Amino acid sequence: MTNYENLSGLDKAAIIFQVYGESLALSFFTDLPESSIIKIRVRSKELKGVPSELKKSVLEEFYFKMMTEKYQKNKPASVRLFDFLDNLNEEQIYYLLKTEKETVMALAIDQVSTSKRNTFLNELNPDIKNHVIRELGNLKAIPLEMVVNIAKELEKKASFLPEPKVFSRGGGKKIADILNQMSEDEANNYLTQLINDDPETYAEVKKHLLTFDDLLNMSEDIAADFWANPDIDLDDLCQALKGVDSDQTSSIIEMLPKKKQAMYTPIEKPLKKKDVMASRKSIVKVATDMTSSGELRVEDILSGVDDEMIE
Repeated sequence: MTNYENLSGLDKAAIIFQVYGESLALSFFTDLPESSIIKIRVRSKELKGVPSELKKSVLEEFYFKMMTEKYQKNKPASVRLFDFLDNLNEEQIYYLLKTEKETVMALAIDQVSTSKRNTFLNELNPDIKNHVIRELGNLKAIPLEMVVNIAKELEKKASFLPEPKVFSRGGGKKIADILNQMSEDEANNYLTQLINDDPETYAEVKKHLLTFDDLLNMSEDIAADFWANPDIDLDDLCQALKGVDSDQTSSIIEMLPKKKQAMYTPIEKPLKKKDVMASRKSIVKVATDMTSSGELRVEDILSGVDDEMIE
């Protein structure tokens, strides 16, 4: 008898009888009927020369089950150690695991769907990602007691995560809200620095933030829907386009409703910068209102925008 996979439940119980002795083993099987205990006792005497490695595997499985039952006391029997991960989205899983050791990362993502696993791995820098992938191949070496303890600690930590609807890993929305209160110059300066220093956070911020430059560089089909919006005030538009390239200005005017096209007059006199920026902010507000109502998506607006900041 050398193949662990071929062992029956009766064989495993019999080996436990052999290792611990019948008196101690019976304290583990208090719920078994006498008929089953007799079968185990007989099988224990039949098994001869069980290899030590096979005994070790049986004891590890038995110990793991004991630890699991202890940890999951008062929980439904169907609950697995890492079931709580099923209720987390990709953002939450990343936030939960990003500061953990690679071994813990590997153990946890081995319990989730392939798509969630791949999303998590793709968020990591190459060195850590490679280390985690190597650890995925060594999970059997983790002591079973450690597996239970890791699951327990991660579940406790996960209970403090924000709900999926309000979760934002990089605080992108909060940063965007702050930038919306700044002047366009200040916001652009911050974004220029951010894209160089922290591209990941920049991408999170851009999911929640639009600038006037973004509106100037929209793809043609999205731009046509936006500039035809009757909520765009013509006076604001005249001021907002001050200093914009003439070709871009002409393209925008052509997308306005016919009545606004006829009424549009470019402003030739100098304008205060703060007035131009205020008008641009008003037009951006129209765009953000459209994204909030579902008329436009931020992703669609940004699809025609180069990631490089334009000074």
